[in-house]
Amino acid sequence: MLNVLLIANECGHTGMIAATIPQKKLIDFVEDKGYEAVEFQNEDYDSTDTVESLKKECGYFTLKTLPDAEETY
Repeated sequence: MLNVLLIANECGHTGMIAATIPQKKLIDFVEDKGYEAVEFQNEDYDSTDTVESLKKECGYFTLKTLPDAEETY
């Protein structure tokens, strides 16, 4: 299942990350990178959306492309 999460760094800058891992693991992942997990946005997407399409079309982060939060200040 696709999970799309709104995230924020400590300066308040926000972004989106898309992944297919369970929600709890995604929250742990972004928090380990120094972000705040703000809110899942899953209801805004349908079954045709993929991690790769959201990365390419919308510029969303993925597990492979999310930098550490301190690099985004």
